[in-house]
Amino acid sequence: MARTFPTIQFQPTSMLPTSSNGAAFVAHSSVTPRSSLAFDDSTNESAVAAAILPIEYLGTGTLKAKLFFYSASANSGDAGWNVQVESITPGDTLDLEATTSFDTANNGTQALSGVAGNLTDITITLTNKDSCAAGDLIRLGIERDADSSDTASGDLYLTHVELFEEV
Repeated sequence: MARTFPTIQFQPTSMLPTSSNGAAFVAHSSVTPRSSLAFDDSTNESAVAAAILPIEYLGTGTLKAKLFFYSASANSGDAGWNVQVESITPGDTLDLEATTSFDTANNGTQALSGVAGNLTDITITLTNKDSCAAGDLIRLGIERDADSSDTASGDLYLTHVELFEEV
């Protein structure tokens, strides 16, 4: 499938942990640190990423988020993730200081790679995307769904997220 705009990539340092139950910034490897966000296995923890949706966004394709993650200790089990979309058009009447307007969560589950520390990815289709349009400020709420379909023990480490549309 073709992508309609260049993939938007979010590194952990461009994502903000939420003020309540936020994921934690970590750096693994003492020689060349790799930054990531740690998501707990017993509490739903979250982070938020933001970007402007490119003018090339058509809205006629399928918007997707691809999450890259690993576990430092677990080598089996399923990782459960939720991705919510908030889309704000300039001129919308939304108090950005005090209010959020995230759409219903999109979710997915992915089996771990089988080897602790190995990179795993999951692509989640963003069916609930808050009527986003080109030029909108878009925020992704990313949450480990620790209390539902997630059976992986220990923290999961999110290394980056991609956002793209396929037609």
